[in-house]
Amino acid sequence: MKILILDPQFLTRSGLIHLLTNYSDKVAIYEADSFAVAQNYLSSGDEYDMIFSELDLPDLDHRDVAQRLYGLAKNSHIVLFTWRQHSADIRQSIVQGARSYLCKGAVAEQMKLAIHGLLQGKEYLPDESSYNSNSNSARSDIERSLSPRQQEIMQLLAQGLSNKEIANILGITEGTIRVHLSAIFKAIKVSNRTEATLWYLLRQNKLSA
Repeated sequence: MKILILDPQFLTRSGLIHLLTNYSDKVAIYEADSFAVAQNYLSSGDEYDMIFSELDLPDLDHRDVAQRLYGLAKNSHIVLFTWRQHSADIRQSIVQGARSYLCKGAVAEQMKLAIHGLLQGKEYLPDESSYNSNSNSARSDIERSLSPRQQEIMQLLAQGLSNKEIANILGITEGTIRVHLSAIFKAIKVSNRTEATLWYLLRQNKLSA
């Protein structure tokens, strides 16, 4: 499967790549940080099975993203992977050619189920009532449930460090790290390190936006 990720944020692209490759080792992934770069890829004659795209791009109005992508890649499965949740924006993009929508603020369980289904060729559109959900408040509540030590561990985990390396840096045992990770996974509703890393990277991207 050939996938193009169009997103101006490096952390978002990295996190999504991490999750996609964790679910499948049969993917070839290309990155674009602007519509101009994506257009170069799509105009080359190569076809992409799936395109993940943010709507807020540095060089194209959000109202035109789906339409322009569809014009360049009519056979591609266009997935809106964006912070935008306004139903009017999403409906317009679907009419213009997007087939799936996944909000970056979705809870981890929803995100991993969506990604898994997308890689199997399924479309993903949550109930419209969830477009304007209060996911940011839910995210904040989850973050507040993590202790300062657990937040430190998440920062180091997102850097790709092993339990042993994290333990050495923080001056605690690997067993303690495992206990903290188990509590963290339960709190943020993920099942492994990859999903936890994506959750953290997306959170950092939101804070820096």
